[in-house]
Amino acid sequence: MSKHLDTYVIREIELHELTSVMRFVLEIIREVFPMLDPNRIPPDMAAFQETYYRSDTATFLAAFDKEGTIAATSAFLPYDDRIPEIKGKYVTRVTAELVKCYVKPELRHQGLGTELVKRLLPIARAKGYETMYLHTHRFLPGAVPFWERQGFQIQLESFDSFETVHMDKRLR
Repeated sequence: MSKHLDTYVIREIELHELTSVMRFVLEIIREVFPMLDPNRIPPDMAAFQETYYRSDTATFLAAFDKEGTIAATSAFLPYDDRIPEIKGKYVTRVTAELVKCYVKPELRHQGLGTELVKRLLPIARAKGYETMYLHTHRFLPGAVPFWERQGFQIQLESFDSFETVHMDKRLR
């Protein structure tokens, strides 16, 4: 981690921080996905405690600055085979889905996202996952190259309105 990144504390969030995390996640979603309903709370966030908190199957990390403000997030949860284009491709009991990898706009391209992913993948491996799946979008500047630098490989591009790119990485 670079010297600049040493000023951040990366850890799992606590329940009392959920309001701050929700605010951060929704703010980033509104920025990068302006076409979505800005009042819709993602299902995993609506059920945060059941999905992530002290879970044997999921983890939600955040990077906090020295004032305790959230600067970035990254999480994974069990992949549920919900995406029609890749239905049946993954063994769900050993595949996690990387989600909510968001960095404050002014902090992007400084290594914080990379550091979060580096911390997240061993946790998934320790929870028994063999593959990490994610999807991203070509319209997000630098997203696909970022994930390729993290060792993810493109499995399928859905030439849909969201320019979805399905990617994965073996953990074992």
